[in-house]
Amino acid sequence: MKKILSIIMTSVLSFSLYAVNTEYKTDVVIVGSGGAGMTAALFAAENGANVVLLEKTGYMGGATLMSAGIIPATGTKQQKDAKIDDSIENFKLDIFRAANYSQDKDMVETVASEAKLTIEWLESIGVKFNLITNALYYGQSNYRMHIAEGSGAGMTAKIIEAVKKNPKITVLNFTAGTGLITDKEGVNGIRAKKSNGEEIEIYASKVILATSGFASNEEMLKKYIPEIVDAYPLTAPGATGEGIVWGQKLGAELKNMHAYQGHAVFNLQTKGSMDLSILSRGGILVNKDGKRFTNEIMGYSELTPHVVNQKDATAYILFNKENAEKTGNFKNYTSAGIVLQGKNISEIAKAMKVDGKELEKTIKTYNEGIEKGEDVFNRTKLPKNFHGPYYAIEITGDLRHTQGGLVITLDGEVKKENGDKIPNLYAAGGVTEGFSGAGGPNYMSGNGLLQAFVFGRRAGISAAKSITNPMDKTIINNIAAFKDNRIVKDNKYKDGKYIGEGKGYKGNIKVEVTVNGNKITKIEAVEYKDTEIIFNSALEKISDDVIYTQNTDKIDSVAGATSSARGIGTAIKNAVKSAK
Repeated sequence: MKKILSIIMTSVLSFSLYAVNTEYKTDVVIVGSGGAGMTAALFAAENGANVVLLEKTGYMGGATLMSAGIIPATGTKQQKDAKIDDSIENFKLDIFRAANYSQDKDMVETVASEAKLTIEWLESIGVKFNLITNALYYGQSNYRMHIAEGSGAGMTAKIIEAVKKNPKITVLNFTAGTGLITDKEGVNGIRAKKSNGEEIEIYASKVILATSGFASNEEMLKKYIPEIVDAYPLTAPGATGEGIVWGQKLGAELKNMHAYQGHAVFNLQTKGSMDLSILSRGGILVNKDGKRFTNEIMGYSELTPHVVNQKDATAYILFNKENAEKTGNFKNYTSAGIVLQGKNISEIAKAMKVDGKELEKTIKTYNEGIEKGEDVFNRTKLPKNFHGPYYAIEITGDLRHTQGGLVITLDGEVKKENGDKIPNLYAAGGVTEGFSGAGGPNYMSGNGLLQAFVFGRRAGISAAKSITNPMDKTIINNIAAFKDNRIVKDNKYKDGKYIGEGKGYKGNIKVEVTVNGNKITKIEAVEYKDTEIIFNSALEKISDDVIYTQNTDKIDSVAGATSSARGIGTAIKNAVKSAK
């Protein structure tokens, strides 16, 4: 383990009401290691600060890891190479228009102006971007969407690599922040809980909250965004809203708490988003009653609550052969077994298990609208006809992240309702107010990543530069509390393969544990319904621990762990029972 250059042990004993075992000190402590937290850490370190980066789950990346890795920007090398004539002013107008100009004007000005800088910084740490020119994203007036090679996962891997290489940053996984430490001067640290249950306090000159929003907190969703509660949770498991709550307790102002990003055409079987252009080419959305329910020509986020609020939060994309022939992924969808087919209305209704007469009425009305040039939902972007044969794909709407939270200055300082700043407290990313609008799914592609990277950078720089009394680097040593102290057990198991089950976030989890030479040598997933990237990250971490230690104690009850992690732990323990 690398030397910890950013923590000083200040006391072994503590008289805190929180039963703290140990106290530490650093220049900057950051809670949350998604895109905003990692960016803040890198820029704080670059500006001289020693940084501790806390992460309550077992992996870094947060919502950024799960994103498509698409960032809008103007004036980039990619735009110039493609001879795209664009401007910051047009970029700003597109962002404003999506939310009826309800956003903070200075915030939009900042992200539009610094988006190019974000692309260039990410390229400097190894991320490669390509400009998307084969499709104009909904709401964008020009080709400015830059997609990272490897999507969000590929982009995040490069950021994680940069964080791990930086000697001034110490990352503490499975260490959950539990509250802010304050005194009469303001915020001066974080209380946290390690995976072994130990309570610690980390004192710091500056604290940056990068805890994401509250998309994984059902109670807060019901309070602020009830229309999206039934959406499929394609959310970062760490987005549970505690940073917002901590700020509220200190009088922080909140804004845009009703805003969020969703995606309207998510298929549960493939755990992926379908091609939205099927709708723009003439496809329609039909619910379980065989009825249309909205004008389908909207952005993927804007359309989400219309789908989620149908019976069972379910709808079907219904389209014809002409549309299918223009859908690049149609063969993949067919191979995946998610395409329902019918030569006529009766057959497709039977395949969809909807009322045939109702579906016939729906399609008849749609064809009448096509003939008139405008349908009953005022849709004017219509196909030449909507005759069979027909195809359908079952979908639901998902929730990606919320877009509201703590009000901040342009340098990330958290503000109170009276306009005063909370001393020493900064925030960036999904925990902040965002700029997607005052409410609803008025989301423009890329807003979340810009929110994370632009303000993560600003918060990191501002926090580091405002430190007046840096810690004394001459007394820094390794701290045994954070060394790899995993204890290897001399457990012996019966050779063979064993199946175990546990309960995950979206259903049962099954794993297969292989024992060879009386030792656990492999752990593989057999069945799961949880979000793939979260599940696989948890499985990788837990499998490594179990195979290294040959021990399954407490792996299903790690502090701050996700439902997937706990379910995997239970499944492994149940499998190993049969091997003893």
